[in-house]
Order: sequence, then structure tokens, then C-alpha cells
Amino acid sequence: MNQSWLKPFRFEVQAIGSIQPGLLVTREVGDDTKEAICRQLKVLPLNTVMELDFLNIRFIDVSCADEVVVRVLAELEVGELPDRFMILTNVQEQHVENIDVALKVAKKAVLARTEQEWRIFGELAKSLHDALKQVIEAKEITARELQTRMGYTTINQASTVLVSLYEKRLVAREPFRESVPGGGRQFKYLSLV
Repeated sequence: MNQSWLKPFRFEVQAIGSIQPGLLVTREVGDDTKEAICRQLKVLPLNTVMELDFLNIRFIDVSCADEVVVRVLAELEVGELPDRFMILTNVQEQHVENIDVALKVAKKAVLARTEQEWRIFGELAKSLHDALKQVIEAKEITARELQTRMGYTTINQASTVLVSLYEKRLVAREPFRESVPGGGRQFKYLSLV
């Protein structure tokens, strides 16, 4: 993570309103938990990566995964919380299936740290998946650098892919150098992990 631009913030996920700690079950518990996450996101500075830490969650059902992951991600994508990002950490094997299903139904994707590795949960086109891997490997990348790495025929193709990843909140971006002749802007795209 580019420490000068992106700021990490760890948020320990709690099952708000649950009858048992660590059980994210029922839509109501998911909604209360989502609201707590969104309240925190709203006060975070721009260019912050919220690490939703699932360490103390023993189980999450699909309805809670929809509230806590999918709906928070949807708010980030529509610009409700501009230039804030989210990744999942300490995702246990018992969490994976329900989080992944909720994301696939919504046709969304998120980066998650499981016990073994970083993974992409949800649905993401292969071309975007491959480009995201390049951004993660490089840590930061421009459209021209991605064009070279991926063998795209035009820089526009690389730019379109990077913008799509940014809009899905899978990468961050920072202004890079000065404006382009003709009114465009250049960006450096940054890995969230």
C-alpha cells in the first residue's frame, strides 16, 4: 500500500444486536452491523482503506453477508463515501461461501485475506481479474505500464480497465503528474493490499 497516499484503518466487525457474540445471522443484525460500519466510514479521511476484520465472527449467513459486505460496497461504489475503500481480513473458511455467494448474486467483488492468502471474492470478469493481479503485484501502476504488462493494443484499453477497477473500489488512484494536453488527467492506480 502506498503509505503516503492510502491510510489503513482496521475495523473489528461485531455482530451488533446478535443474541450471541460472533454470530452474524438475520437481516436485522446485518443491518445494524452495516450501519455501524457506514458510520465509521463517514468519519474516516479520504483515501482510507477500511480493513473489515472478521477475526471475532464465528459465523455469517448470506443475509448478513449481503448487508455487511455487499451493501457497504454498494455505498462505496455509488460515491456515498468517496475515495474510501474496503478489504476483508481474517476471513475464516466458514465465512467464505456465504460472503462469496452474496457478492456473486450482487455481481460485485472485494479483496479478502483468508487464513492462507489474498483472494478475490464475488464476481469479476477475467480481464479485470488479470489486470487487478498486475496492480497488486506492481503495488502502483499507470495505464501505460498496465498496457505494457498486459499487451493491450492501446493505452485507452488499459485506462478503461483501470477506471473500471477503481469504480468497483478494487484499486485506489491518485493524480499523477500534470494534466494531459486536451484536458484529460493522468492517474497512478494503487493496490489496496
